[in-house]
Amino acid sequence: MEELAQFLRLVEDTLALRAYSHRMWLRHETALGRAIAEEAGAPEDDVRCAALARFALEARDLAAPAADPERAIAEIFAMFENGWAT
Repeated sequence: MEELAQFLRLVEDTLALRAYSHRMWLRHETALGRAIAEEAGAPEDDVRCAALARFALEARDLAAPAADPERAIAEIFAMFENGWAT
């Protein structure tokens, strides 16, 4: 477990590795957007579904600096389920 923590720190602390990791994570954006569109009955290129996919994938980075990242993730995804009024 400590080796994983060291590796993750290395990636986070190295600009090039952090950027590469981010690009690799976001490569799933199109597939996720299409899956969201299919579930919603929307066209596969629906920009709203693409936006939700991007936001969902960025949630990890948005929540990471929070005092309680798990709670932050839960709050972010509650917005997906319940809308912006949450």
